Amino acid sequence: MCGIAGQLRLDAAAPPVTAGELVAMADRMPWRGPDDEGFLLEDASGARHLFGGPATPPDAFDAPLPYAPARARPAPGTGGDVGFAFRRLAILDLSPAGHQPMCDPTGRFWIVFNGEIYNYIELREELAGRGHVFRTGSDTEVILAAFAQWGLDMLPRMNGMWGMALWDTREKTLVLARDRFGVKPVYYTVRDGRLAFASELKPIVLAGPRRPRDAAIHALLARDWVDHEPETFFEGVFQLPAGHLLVTRAGAPQAPGTVSVRRWWDLDPSRREVLGARESAERFRALFDDAVRLRLRADVPVGTCLSGGVDSTAIITAAAEMLPHPMRAFSVAYDEGPAFDERPWIDQAVARSGAIPALVVPDGRDLWETLDDLVWHQEDPSAGMGLYSQWHVMKLAGRGPGGHGMKVLLDGQGGDELLGGYHRYYFPYLRDRLVQGELGVFAGAFKGVAFDQRLGVAQTMAKVLVPLLPPPLFDWGRRTFGQGKDRVLGEALSPFRAAEPRPPWRFESRLSNQLAWDMTARFLPSLLRYEDRNSMAWSIETRLPFLDYRLAEFVFSLAGERRIRGTTTKVLLREALADRLPPSILARRDKKGYETPTDHWIRTREKDRVRALLLAPDAASRPYLDRAAVARELDAYLDGRRPIGLQVWRWIHLELWLSRFFREEVPA
Repeated sequence: MCGIAGQLRLDAAAPPVTAGELVAMADRMPWRGPDDEGFLLEDASGARHLFGGPATPPDAFDAPLPYAPARARPAPGTGGDVGFAFRRLAILDLSPAGHQPMCDPTGRFWIVFNGEIYNYIELREELAGRGHVFRTGSDTEVILAAFAQWGLDMLPRMNGMWGMALWDTREKTLVLARDRFGVKPVYYTVRDGRLAFASELKPIVLAGPRRPRDAAIHALLARDWVDHEPETFFEGVFQLPAGHLLVTRAGAPQAPGTVSVRRWWDLDPSRREVLGARESAERFRALFDDAVRLRLRADVPVGTCLSGGVDSTAIITAAAEMLPHPMRAFSVAYDEGPAFDERPWIDQAVARSGAIPALVVPDGRDLWETLDDLVWHQEDPSAGMGLYSQWHVMKLAGRGPGGHGMKVLLDGQGGDELLGGYHRYYFPYLRDRLVQGELGVFAGAFKGVAFDQRLGVAQTMAKVLVPLLPPPLFDWGRRTFGQGKDRVLGEALSPFRAAEPRPPWRFESRLSNQLAWDMTARFLPSLLRYEDRNSMAWSIETRLPFLDYRLAEFVFSLAGERRIRGTTTKVLLREALADRLPPSILARRDKKGYETPTDHWIRTREKDRVRALLLAPDAASRPYLDRAAVARELDAYLDGRRPIGLQVWRWIHLELWLSRFFREEVPA
């Protein structure tokens, strides 16, 4: 797990890439790789500068490797056509052999790589059988050999998470690639005849003038949408979408390079598996266990996040059967009441797995300090409050003061979107039952949702039927009877009135279409961004077994409904792992994310500060939020008349983000 960055001169008439620029890009994300740093600068003739920096281990300079860095840095103004920058978090092959940028034995292919290839051992054995010779224990070297052997056809062979850049010195071609679900980030921009890329936004956006993208702010405020499209909150800066790659060439006079982005992986709606319930559960269990097994591969200790829910308990109990020692488990809880306290379930999961627990209980006194950190590290605004809890779990586990010094954690991200874990998935499930004429099943499930889940008949019926309405009528109803998010929008957002998108119809059921959309566009991309930034801020790599592509492809291939039955979510997981999970956790029907009492704190001891921040005459968010409308809505919220805590969180995050990145002096 690392941080990568670089630049390529697309137009031969563009300014050269300089050594100083590459160093600055790496210096803007040191937390992603405190163990090593390295740089490559190559000019049109093929002459190269390989150099390190203060974080480079001394023995890396003396290593007998073709990619070993020089101790002396070139002058900051030294230029070239292409440059790579790298920060390393050493997890596999902790020796200097894992240094990057790395090249293949011929020196033709160069790479900077962020992530893990979990099946690198199997790939290395296959490639060795084809004549490739390996001198390191790293997965990065395996990628180079795979690229030399198969080209871009290597990507479907790899099981892992990655953001990578590959430079072909012969063809003068640069490839950027991102893993199937986008667990690891890649950002890029094309400006002044050059392409710049990085694992985070700061190496790109702090290099020059920047402006916020109004359409993204509208999506945040009016739709609570983030990370759902290639465009970021910074005008002209993009994220490479999950399962995509970018290919471009260095430019020549009168022939500037072009940038091509294409998809290399997607869920396949045509793949169908007709299996009984028992066979489905057995296949799921085998795939899940192998996903966990592969993600335990590391040359450093591996711990896990533990919430006490079904997903995290499934992971820790599976890992407990594979490890010869207890696993460290990191959790968060609060003293503000049972809605924010999962300690009873955490204790049961610990007892079942034999884990070594570590718990943090924040009291919110650090709310504003943590918000400042979140704004800086998340880079784009967030749509939910759970970041605060996740931040404290990573802080507890990581390298900071009072932390446990972990480098690798497993986490259950993706399980809800894969298996229908959120209660909002009841409604497409009910629509499927209704449309397919399963009236008895519909009636029983409807009763359970309306009464057992305490949503009420009217609200449940509305959530089931409203999406079946024509889109114009649906949008009118949302604006008229919904939370009224549009009411507070300022004049800068008046041009934006886009209808709310709906899931494309690709699979056989509404539930599968919703889940596929949530995994690839609607929800999971934002959750993965939150996870990546919060973990890497504390120099931690998180690994996500539920996003093993084999597991996901299998679940989406199953004919018939295997995710929800009545009011029971994650049916397939519960059936597959029933013997491992403590009975009380197996029986849980509530759904908690990283629940956080920030709503309570904002309404009580922090309300004056919130008012001062959002209603200041010179607030940075003034063009985007109407001050009078915000004042009315804020009063109703703080008085307990309007449950719009998530909206208020977004207003706060937007205000702090605009101030931090567009008003304050930030390091260049």
